[in-house]
Amino acid sequence: MDAAASPAPDSTRLAELQRAAQLKLGGCLLRLQQYERLLKAMVASTDLAGEPGQLQALRDARVASVNKTTLGGLVTLFTGGYLRAEDEPASAQERDDTASGDRLWFSFQQRMEISAERLEAITAELKELVELRNELVHHLLERFDLGQLDRSEAAVAYLDDSRATIDRHYQTLCSWAKGMDNVRASAASFMQSDAFKDFLINGIAPDGQVGWLASGIVRGLRAAEQALAPTGSQGHWVELNAAITWIAKQHPGQNPKRYGCSSWRQVLHESREFEVMKKPAPAPNTSAGTTTTTGSVVCYRSRREDQT
Repeated sequence: MDAAASPAPDSTRLAELQRAAQLKLGGCLLRLQQYERLLKAMVASTDLAGEPGQLQALRDARVASVNKTTLGGLVTLFTGGYLRAEDEPASAQERDDTASGDRLWFSFQQRMEISAERLEAITAELKELVELRNELVHHLLERFDLGQLDRSEAAVAYLDDSRATIDRHYQTLCSWAKGMDNVRASAASFMQSDAFKDFLINGIAPDGQVGWLASGIVRGLRAAEQALAPTGSQGHWVELNAAITWIAKQHPGQNPKRYGCSSWRQVLHESREFEVMKKPAPAPNTSAGTTTTTGSVVCYRSRREDQT
């Protein structure tokens, strides 16, 4: 064979390095896309709030918005949303994420609390990852002249290091995603439990604490108050015994014992949602044709908004 027809050793080596650089760059970009897709899924799942009938539309809009976000924007949303420093107060948006009392409102937020130092370190590391991605996509050929043997060798080494960095970030993100999924699975399991239904419907927390304003028994007392009051009247006193009878028929599952109380009087007192008074209990004395009083009856009515 003519020696002139054989490629020079350096040319063969250069071609091998160029192909290796192409493959390694492709591997880096594919892993970065995997990272970005996973991060989008996580960011889209950290917050959801709205009326039940709107939740799917709100979820779809959130996903669509996140899908248009760059990696840098995703990192900002992730470090400023899902990740939170310990003892950091909730944002104004989180504190105000409520609806008026006349609507059913659902709100879900998921956060991972870490130390302030760890959050600062993660934020810096993710910023470096974004810079690495931009370097690979936009500036690799500016940094490495792949027409030169030594620069091609340097490019291959740089891409190997870059892939190791990207893989490390991806594995960390996978572990966070797994933790997020585990928490959601636990939450979903709890939401199917009797304890959650008792909390949602009756305002009784798993630790036994009662949210009186949202409790089923307070709602029952208010409903009885409206049902037993004269038509069109407001602030009318209702006899407690009459309300108890009405609630027993309309809401038989509501009783003081369920809320850790020994009596309906205690419910009125503990809830602090009602005014209470006693009035004489009249009883007809048919033989004398007069009316006498025998003891007293307890009456209640809802507190007005201007009362404390």
